Amino acid sequence: MHRIARALQAVALLCLCVAAHADDVLAANARIDELIVTGMRAKRLAELPRSANVITAEDIALSPSTNIVDLIAREANVQLRSTVGNDKFSGVDIRGQGDTYTSNVLVLVDGIRLNSEDQAGPDYSSLPLEQVERIEVIRGANSVRYGNGAVGGVINIITRRAGGDATGVNANARLRAGSYGTSDAGLGVSWSSDRWSFIGDVVFYDTDGYRDNSQLQKKDLAARVGFDPVDWFGVSLGGILHRDEFGFPGPVSKTEYEGSDADREAASTPYANGSTDDDRLRFDLTAGNLATGEFLLSMQTRDRKNPYRLGPVGPDAPYDIILEDREAVDAKYEKDFELFGQQHAFALGFDLANTDYSRESGNPTTEPKQGQIRQQAWFTAADLHLRDDLIFSAGYRQDSFVSKGHQKEVGEVCTGFEPFLQCTPIFETRDSWRNNVAEAGLVYTPTDSSNWYVSFSQSFRNPNVDDLVVADDDLRPQSANHWDAGLRQLWGRAVEFSFSAFYSETKHEILYGIDPLNPTKQLNRNADQPTKRKGAETDVRWYTTDTLSFNANAGYMNARFAETNTYVPMVPKWTAALGVEWEFASDWVVIAQGNYVGSRFDGNDFSNKASGKVAAYQLVDMKLSYQQNSMQIYAGIDNLLDEVYSASVYSENFYPMPDRNYYVGITYRMGSN
Repeated sequence: MHRIARALQAVALLCLCVAAHADDVLAANARIDELIVTGMRAKRLAELPRSANVITAEDIALSPSTNIVDLIAREANVQLRSTVGNDKFSGVDIRGQGDTYTSNVLVLVDGIRLNSEDQAGPDYSSLPLEQVERIEVIRGANSVRYGNGAVGGVINIITRRAGGDATGVNANARLRAGSYGTSDAGLGVSWSSDRWSFIGDVVFYDTDGYRDNSQLQKKDLAARVGFDPVDWFGVSLGGILHRDEFGFPGPVSKTEYEGSDADREAASTPYANGSTDDDRLRFDLTAGNLATGEFLLSMQTRDRKNPYRLGPVGPDAPYDIILEDREAVDAKYEKDFELFGQQHAFALGFDLANTDYSRESGNPTTEPKQGQIRQQAWFTAADLHLRDDLIFSAGYRQDSFVSKGHQKEVGEVCTGFEPFLQCTPIFETRDSWRNNVAEAGLVYTPTDSSNWYVSFSQSFRNPNVDDLVVADDDLRPQSANHWDAGLRQLWGRAVEFSFSAFYSETKHEILYGIDPLNPTKQLNRNADQPTKRKGAETDVRWYTTDTLSFNANAGYMNARFAETNTYVPMVPKWTAALGVEWEFASDWVVIAQGNYVGSRFDGNDFSNKASGKVAAYQLVDMKLSYQQNSMQIYAGIDNLLDEVYSASVYSENFYPMPDRNYYVGITYRMGSN
């Protein structure tokens, strides 16, 4: 910890020195004033009793990142995880969740879950970066507001919308080309009047990929129409259609990974591939105003079809198929009120969700698996101003979760006739759990440029539907207690600084690994010892002039199993990022971004003795952008130093990531805004 203290002292000293000479430099929009959307009510980042960052539309436009995963992975204590190098098989780990990041980091799109009900996690490839307006990264537990899986953090992706103060038609066209035969084209249009609004976007993306059999082709269509006849009432209907086809090259051995470029690019599973059809439909209704309170009703459906084949299969191997149908209803009521001369806020919400899931194998000797999840919950939360400079927040959630699964035997005796055929399952399981979580926090704001916070929160994660297929007999939800403390500070509005420290202890963490009673068998089970995570993150932004700014962040993570004192695999102790944005001439901007990910233990090395650590890596990306009126032209280089690295390693089987690569693009906007 002494290294962290010295680093923080150095950062603070630098910030003080800069602030002394930067009183005349104004940040266009200080991050401490950014808004975080928690339901309908948008609260200032400064009012949130936990660590959070906002990635704005301007950040997205200038960033060298070309997909959502790479963009988010640049934030403090956020780690990239990937097995292919594109956004189809990629995700982010927040605060050291390890291989369970797919279930312990919750991803929302406009407040609605993107995570699937199986172990696959959220599919970031189903949401093009061009459709995103802003991204909120909220670290730590958020189970009171968002429920199951909001453990390590929540990523809320806010998409672009039509409307606002201006009316009329707007359109944009995008085209990008790059290494590995990559092409990316998109067209968007929006229209709004006093009462009606519409936004639509279509995207086509195709790449051969860095490695053999790492191709990805995807097509996306999104549309949303809104009707607001009066100030206090509005409805909207939107949908997203996503289609993709992908290859999966598999891992390479350590010898191949350390060998030539050709060794790393080769596919160990040349015929592993699949496709995805993912359709989402959403209806929203809002009613009310500040005087009456605001009510939001949201109804969503999602249909996902995913045929695939993995592993060392032949060209004629059959496909397994995953089918997932999800229906959900969310209702929230929020009200601001005055009491004892102070303004307060209250929220009450109800969530209902039903998911039907099946996984059928193309192999006739493998039994198909089916499952259903029924979930309902209610929550309440409040922000109370004890004084002008002190906010107390608290919340409570009760969640009821029922999971039912069965597995049918091939060749079983069935009765009846199609389509009324009835087959007797080998086994049928029904699990029911109730989770109760609470949170409380204090935010102290002594000045307009400074605030301090402390919070306690609880989290839970229910088993996924496919966790239960290969599981210990008594598999049950995990639960955790979390403590956070931190500060945010502005100096002269030229320097923004934030720091957060945290500690969490998880009981019954759901893991996939060796059965302690049968070392030859692997299954999903609850850890027989607590998992303790402690760490810190800091973020600094320095606006030196109106044309030059710097940003830096660092994260420290110590994730261990309490009794064996071994580290959680694939979690680095240190991560860091450093970036610069320079408008070196009128309309010309260059962005350089560096990221560091420290060494970590192999994904299957729970003893920390099976193999050596996976090496740390450093990445540098650059982007040059020219903006003239409605047109932006840009060019970029990813992995400028041609670093050899892997974001996922299991039993010394490595998944190589892309080498140095290039791209160029153009965006043109037209319209009344």
